Amino acid sequence: MPHNPTVYLDTSIISAYWYRGSNVAMLARRLHTRKWWDCERAYFDVWTSAFAEAELGEGTYREQSDCLKMVRRQAYLAANASVGHLMDEIISRGIVPANKPRDAAHLAISTVHEMDYLLTWNYAHLANPAVQEQMESLCERLKLVCAALVSPESIPQIRFGQSIRRGR
Repeated sequence: MPHNPTVYLDTSIISAYWYRGSNVAMLARRLHTRKWWDCERAYFDVWTSAFAEAELGEGTYREQSDCLKMVRRQAYLAANASVGHLMDEIISRGIVPANKPRDAAHLAISTVHEMDYLLTWNYAHLANPAVQEQMESLCERLKLVCAALVSPESIPQIRFGQSIRRGR
């Protein structure tokens, strides 16, 4: 029986969903995130992780309670030794800076658990062609398959007639 394509949510998706400020770029991200959530999410098996929960639990901010409730309602991928080893490899190769271990964690957990997509607004360290290329090279060497690193604007969408199935 075929399964839905899988998508891993990093913290930026949940934060964008609940954004209540006045920054125009962030308001646009909220709009795109909510549109994806309302119109497209049902076509995917949605996952996140304890890494995302821990990140959303840091500090204190107005939307924190909503963000934590939302992340806790999602299915969690398990962090295991393979995730830890891949995180170390991602950082040691400079794919993600050493001072951004959670970004490496999101890449590692989505890869180890063979997610089809990693959904994020983090263009600096995740959803960009350079990181995608470096991750694919690393994964080829390790006989893994990297998730497609996408934003709610670039993930394939049923409402636009796009196929959301990834070839493996």
